[in-house]
Amino acid sequence: MAAACLTADGGLPFAADEEFVRARFLPAAPGTGLGGFSPVGTLLAAVAVRPDPETRQRRALIAGMVHPDHRGQRVGAILMRWSITQGEARLAGGEPGAPRHLVIATEGLTDAAARLYARYGFAQEFAEDVLRRDLRQPLPEAPLPAGITLANWSPALAESFFAAYTASFRERPGFPGWSRDEWTDWATGDDDFRPAASFVARCGDTPAGFILCDEGWIAQLGVCPEWRGRGLGAALTAAALRHFQAAGLEDVSLGVNVNNPIAARLYTRLGFEVSGRRARWARQIN
Repeated sequence: MAAACLTADGGLPFAADEEFVRARFLPAAPGTGLGGFSPVGTLLAAVAVRPDPETRQRRALIAGMVHPDHRGQRVGAILMRWSITQGEARLAGGEPGAPRHLVIATEGLTDAAARLYARYGFAQEFAEDVLRRDLRQPLPEAPLPAGITLANWSPALAESFFAAYTASFRERPGFPGWSRDEWTDWATGDDDFRPAASFVARCGDTPAGFILCDEGWIAQLGVCPEWRGRGLGAALTAAALRHFQAAGLEDVSLGVNVNNPIAARLYTRLGFEVSGRRARWARQIN
């Protein structure tokens, strides 16, 4: 069913992977889930509710999907009402007056889903377009700016990567202020991390930008302020695309926040096309 939803809606390319689906829809207690089946036992819809383990706030995460062939039959509304009840129950008690939130995370937002979320009092708090680049098509020319060299990820260069990350993003709202070790664990700790497709750009020994990639996915790209507008972001992206193309991949994807039109234009110039939208919607409960 997840594969059918991904085909119909687009969005995060690995949202149909077994590990992802298990983590999202088969939560351990105190999480809970619900499936809807046909008379012959075919799964038609699913929803799960679980506490958010990555924040100190009291938030319950909701994930749901309805098979494309069975939409428009009010199944989504049934799942919504059930998940709201379950989420409120799991957030009951605790400090009086402390804010509590129900949060819907979707990896393939549709217009119908957006209307459903809004009808039940949820407001969008995050959205990013998922862009895909067909690597079977010729890659663009994107030369490095004069004086810039690239080096692949290695533990010895962790400080340079971290310095490039910090300079690129520290002025952004919501910058987490991680230590080098915290950021390195986030950036490279996944089994899908690809050091050979991840580069730091330097002018001499001074970091100028960086790109981090997982398998078939550009996870993060940053350019230090003094190097913006010189083509470095395009050159870093092109270097990663060349690596993946040489490795035999047919496509590469990435996510761009809907509030970042400059990045969206860069990727469009490099041949990326929108393939779906990820989003997060939230509702405060009393």
